[in-house]
Amino acid sequence: MKISHRIFAGVSLLALSCTSALAQQITGVPGSAGATTTITGQQLPPPDPKFGGVIKEKASESTAWWAPRVVPPKGAPNVLLIMTDDVGFAAPSTFGGVIPTPAMDRVAAQGLRYTDFHSTALCSPTRAALITGRNHHSVGNGVVGEIATGFPGYDSIIPIDKGTIGTVLNANGYATSWFGKDHNTPSYQSSQAGPFNQWPNGMGFEYFYGFVGGDTSQWQPNLFRNTTAIYPFLNNPSWNLETAMADEAIQYMKQLKEIAPDKPFFVYYVPGATHAPHHPTPEWIKKISDMHLFDDGWNKLRETIFANQKRLDIMPESAKLTPWPKELPQWDSLGALEKKLFIKQADVYGAYLAYADNEIGRVIQAVEDLGELNNTLIIYISGDNGASAEGMLNGTPNEYTTFNGVPVPVKAQYLWYPFWGSDKTFPHFAAPWAWAMCTPFKWVKQVPSHFGGTSQGMAMSWPGHINDPGGIRRQFHHMIDIAPSILEATGIPQPDTVNGIKQSPMEGVSLAYTWDKASANAPTRHTTQYFEMLGNRAIVHDGWMANTTPVTLPWALSSDPPPDVITGYKWELYNLQEDPTQFNDLAASMPDKVKEMQALFDTEAQKYNVLPLDNTTLPRWNTPRPSLTAGRTIFTYSGELAGVPDSAAPNIINKSYTITAEVEIPKGGAEGMIVTEGGRFGGYGLFLSKGVAGIRSGKPVFLYNLLNLKRTIWSGPELGVGKHTIIFDFKSDGPGLGKGGTGVLSVDGKEVDKKSMEHTTPVTFAEDESFDVGMDTRSGVAMLEYRYDVPFKFTGKINKVTFKLEPETKALTEPRAELAPMAAPEPDPIEAPKGTKQGANVGKQ
Repeated sequence: MKISHRIFAGVSLLALSCTSALAQQITGVPGSAGATTTITGQQLPPPDPKFGGVIKEKASESTAWWAPRVVPPKGAPNVLLIMTDDVGFAAPSTFGGVIPTPAMDRVAAQGLRYTDFHSTALCSPTRAALITGRNHHSVGNGVVGEIATGFPGYDSIIPIDKGTIGTVLNANGYATSWFGKDHNTPSYQSSQAGPFNQWPNGMGFEYFYGFVGGDTSQWQPNLFRNTTAIYPFLNNPSWNLETAMADEAIQYMKQLKEIAPDKPFFVYYVPGATHAPHHPTPEWIKKISDMHLFDDGWNKLRETIFANQKRLDIMPESAKLTPWPKELPQWDSLGALEKKLFIKQADVYGAYLAYADNEIGRVIQAVEDLGELNNTLIIYISGDNGASAEGMLNGTPNEYTTFNGVPVPVKAQYLWYPFWGSDKTFPHFAAPWAWAMCTPFKWVKQVPSHFGGTSQGMAMSWPGHINDPGGIRRQFHHMIDIAPSILEATGIPQPDTVNGIKQSPMEGVSLAYTWDKASANAPTRHTTQYFEMLGNRAIVHDGWMANTTPVTLPWALSSDPPPDVITGYKWELYNLQEDPTQFNDLAASMPDKVKEMQALFDTEAQKYNVLPLDNTTLPRWNTPRPSLTAGRTIFTYSGELAGVPDSAAPNIINKSYTITAEVEIPKGGAEGMIVTEGGRFGGYGLFLSKGVAGIRSGKPVFLYNLLNLKRTIWSGPELGVGKHTIIFDFKSDGPGLGKGGTGVLSVDGKEVDKKSMEHTTPVTFAEDESFDVGMDTRSGVAMLEYRYDVPFKFTGKINKVTFKLEPETKALTEPRAELAPMAAPEPDPIEAPKGTKQGANVGKQ
């Protein structure tokens, strides 16, 4: 790369001369307030230029001089980068699915559809690859952050030598923003105490409006504006994040273009849809239900989608539909009760995807309304991995039953049937729907060895630059190719240094070579790509793919130890040029080719921090991380504290503990939350009861909510005026996961209630809830008995709340710790929405 120097107004400025970036461009009179300049982009941020004016003793004899404002190269487009969540290749209508996605259809009609584009098979790894242009292990995201471990490829930290696309564009004069899901802030850095360098604002995105973590309620989300928790949904029952997020992005773009019309934007728009919980509005549920898209079941759905894919030329005529797995039931084998529930689950899922696409369409329309559509590169990626089977075989009204290893029987799920998708549920569909949404491929989310886990439909448009409207591109590409594509489109080079740190090159390949119509059938430039997730792995090279056969089922979460990560896997082999769906395994007839591909995988694994391979999950979930709570057994709070994530809160799971609250009750009594973690879908709360019309008000209550399936309540007499000490002491029956125990509630040294629980939460409370003192944000832990409305602020005074935790039991640190046997407890009855009958307490099957 050749660098030439120009002397202008006494300042040495670098002019970049290369094919990958435009030469330096200066507008206006240098030194004037209105002057602008592009930069070489090699050093970010650029060094301050030398003062170019004249300084004498008097200002009247001196010449002022302003450093030119940094702007992108002339003609650099706006960039709208959209990615949905957990959407299988075959879900949207754009790629043959039955769910209407007109916004994605619009982008595809104006530009291109990519039919061989791939993710990593899991959420945060894909997102890290997308925003850095590097492989997920290269940027510390070999797995989701919730099971991060202390190895460079798996610690969930994006290294400072691998700056994000947000950092690069922002330093080159772009307005950068992030709307929606942030699953790249390590869970152990997600509290108000920071650090914030791994939050969007610390990764080059000037503005952030979204949630932190793997998922969240769309009705009461874990929502932030920049690094501050906000609660716009309080007292606003019709509020939904999908719409609010579109509103926020539209206003952001409108405001920017009105204030700085020449400043291009980079909007990273990543809604939580369609990751569980599936939370569309009632209007969208009715609209999709009335279409009867799923009434014929998952097997017929696959056939319909595959026919659509061939009709649309998404799949070539030679492609074969992979077989239905024996581990999943055939639709015709189900009873009427199961079919009715499963159709409801799919209708709500379909409504969620259609609703999300509609809101994305509003954002795209806003770009056109601003007159910016022809100057905007739009990239719309359908899903960050394949469809999710994490609802287990029968689906669930509460996704956290899955994460805690507790299946909910079909009959019990009917308790939530009338309001599936509302804030009273945290729902996920049955695993067979996920397999169908990945047609024509095998497998689903979490599985990187088969395209069901990694194939993502993508549409891309840029009028006047992508000149084959409605075209289809079959070149193999990967998430790491998006950042290099954006840089080529903007004329901005990859930097040599960021904040003084030497940068490693991006590992992806730009897709810009595919944009011309003449290049429709050009050979891919991304010839080699490894895949690895949870020990399962694959390698693609020159049209061949070798991959392991999955040894665990994503819908059958288990604490059973997996087989040896090296010797316990069988390898398969496919000729992708002839067999794009991985239908015909050639491994037995071509063992030498398998060995060649295995050796190539080993080389790539060494190169990109894939080692050490690890196929465990529960031990990794429980591994110690450098959190703010590590090693602490005493926690003390006073007054109010809200929105503390689980990683920074006292962890009472699978141990004995004591909670002591010192409070003052004013004249007239008090009510409200003293301390809580979790909410409707699991957690606990210590509070003074609200009562009804003053009756039963002010009673000390400790409520333990086991996954919204069973609530255990301890209570005492109403507290009078003055100081009181409330103690809840729990003795676990452990060691072991999910063991029960006995709790004692005492007031002023006197025992007032004692109860035992057969089970406690074995693994985790709801991730999108928080730890609060003096109030309860998002959703409440109570249902009918002692019900209250959030934020349920404490009306007395909290002098001190102390948690004393017993040490974690040895059983939790052993690699082969197993869940205690747990059947789904009797669900509590819950209120039916207006216009429906109260659900019966149907219990267990």
